[in-house]
Amino acid sequence: MKIILKIIVALIIVIILAVVALFLYIDQAAKAGIERGATYALGVETTLEKADVGVFSGEFALSGLNVANPAGFDTPHFLHLNDGGVAVDLPSLRQDTVELPTLQLTGLDMNLEKKQGKSNYDVILANLKRLESGEKPKDESGEGKDFIVREILIRDVNVQVDLLPMGGELSRVKVPIDEIRLTDVGTGDQGAIKFSELFDVLLKAIFAAIVQNGGDLPGEVLGELQNGLAGLQSLGDMGIGAATVIEGQVQELAGSLGKTAEELGKGLGEATGGLEDLGKQADEGLKGLGDLLGGDKDKDKDK
Repeated sequence: MKIILKIIVALIIVIILAVVALFLYIDQAAKAGIERGATYALGVETTLEKADVGVFSGEFALSGLNVANPAGFDTPHFLHLNDGGVAVDLPSLRQDTVELPTLQLTGLDMNLEKKQGKSNYDVILANLKRLESGEKPKDESGEGKDFIVREILIRDVNVQVDLLPMGGELSRVKVPIDEIRLTDVGTGDQGAIKFSELFDVLLKAIFAAIVQNGGDLPGEVLGELQNGLAGLQSLGDMGIGAATVIEGQVQELAGSLGKTAEELGKGLGEATGGLEDLGKQADEGLKGLGDLLGGDKDKDKDK
């Protein structure tokens, strides 16, 4: 009897150890997958402090996501996320496409830096364009399942833009964003998205929110962000609804994201149009200058 009891106790201990090992493996596998997917998508090293997978609850939590700056830039990081949480549709875990009812990201800090004619956001935007070009990672197994996310909430977003090479508070402009909402991610005509592509969606939404709410930013920075977004697929074309919340007011994003540079830079285009109108109304003494500007445009079209 004692021998049977010892065998039963030993089996229970083995089962407990196996379950603990499984849970630790799942957390580590999730952590490694996030780091690999983000690093590939953004082209810079991305690390995660902790991942916690609730196998039975259908919930997943992460903390301390850190996206490094591209080489040559001084701020501590390009992007840092404090906490994130996901609700998972458990039956979909057995399928090729995993459905996430909600994804919440809270406490996001982003540093945009421009110095000596170069910027870290241009590097990130170029990496996103490479991702959208269809280039595949060397490790195909890193792609994994497809995803559909019904709603993404990004809250407490703080963006700091370094304008002068000397650094310091006086050289910075801050763009606070209360919340960014995305809906129906992965439900468009192109279908569900890969995990690495989710980072593409998130970064495009954040950049677009910065353009929309960065009224204090220099025109050069806004123009570069607009042009970078214009080279990427729009959230609207992907079937994604997008909006920002600033001081309680909801402003739609998707309609202005990823369109042509002319559409994104509508404000600049209207300003240019205003200058052209003034030129047409100018004194005949300025006609030569007006003709020169008009001639340059015609030549550009011929080219």
